[in-house]
Amino acid sequence: MDRSNDPQFENDERIEENMARYQERRSFREKEEGKRRWWIPLTILLIIVAAIGALWYFASRSEFWFFQDLMAVISPEEEEIQIIMPEALFAGQDVDEVAARAIEDQGVDEIVPIEDDMLVYNMSPAVKESLHEEARTTLEEKLSDLDEYRQYPYLVDISYDDSFTEFFLLISDGEEMPTEALRAASELFVTAVYYHYLDAAGDDVREVRIELENEETDALETFAYPADLNRVASILERPERVDEEPAGPEAGDRVVVDTGPDNLNLREGPEITYLIIGVLSSGTVLEVTGTEGEWLEVVTPEQKEGWVHGDFVKLVEDDT
Repeated sequence: MDRSNDPQFENDERIEENMARYQERRSFREKEEGKRRWWIPLTILLIIVAAIGALWYFASRSEFWFFQDLMAVISPEEEEIQIIMPEALFAGQDVDEVAARAIEDQGVDEIVPIEDDMLVYNMSPAVKESLHEEARTTLEEKLSDLDEYRQYPYLVDISYDDSFTEFFLLISDGEEMPTEALRAASELFVTAVYYHYLDAAGDDVREVRIELENEETDALETFAYPADLNRVASILERPERVDEEPAGPEAGDRVVVDTGPDNLNLREGPEITYLIIGVLSSGTVLEVTGTEGEWLEVVTPEQKEGWVHGDFVKLVEDDT
């Protein structure tokens, strides 16, 4: 049956077309609204974050009790740790410099000296852990240097336990117990004790023991903590032995030309670019009147003044 000319059919078709267009427009509107809707929660979130940031900023810089109490709730402070250490652990160092470095570079709150040559370290748990790790690294590096015999050629062997409480050093040297070996063992001793102070964090510090044996003479030295801490400190407070080069000639000294079969040029000034004003044979004694670097201003037996290089003369120590 053909309904094309039926008025009701035409009306139904128009209704369906209108409904289709309406649904299309509604779908488009919902999509557009959905695109715009996500800005709302984002804007609210940004406002909340900005408000919290501003509150944190002003609270952290405010002296009003309300803000201080608020900061205590928002960011509670960690309980401070106190570690009391003997000042002797820093023997041979400037204690003021040690304290300044710990406060400025390592985050320690303060270091207070008290009676009996003790130091009180006040710090947060996080700083304590940082210092503890740093002390362990320092101790391991010192043991590595000893173990590889890089610093101490007289060291034959070294052994130690995993807890860093027992150490044994075997040396080979003609002397009974060389000063360098005693100093090396002392430095290792205070480094290990300092590490255990940080490890114990105020509780009982473990005993540390170092044995130093000379394989040639069977001489034995033992350092034990706490009994020998002051003895070790006295070793570290002694100045290190320095092999000083002999002092060169000074004004008023007498030197002798030492060139073997060759002669030495006497120059007008303290450089090889100056003119040669004389030639001195080996064995000629000269009087030094001045110095400039490695050059000596001299007067010859003939009272002629000039300059010679210090490498080609020797100091006359006895006039007889």
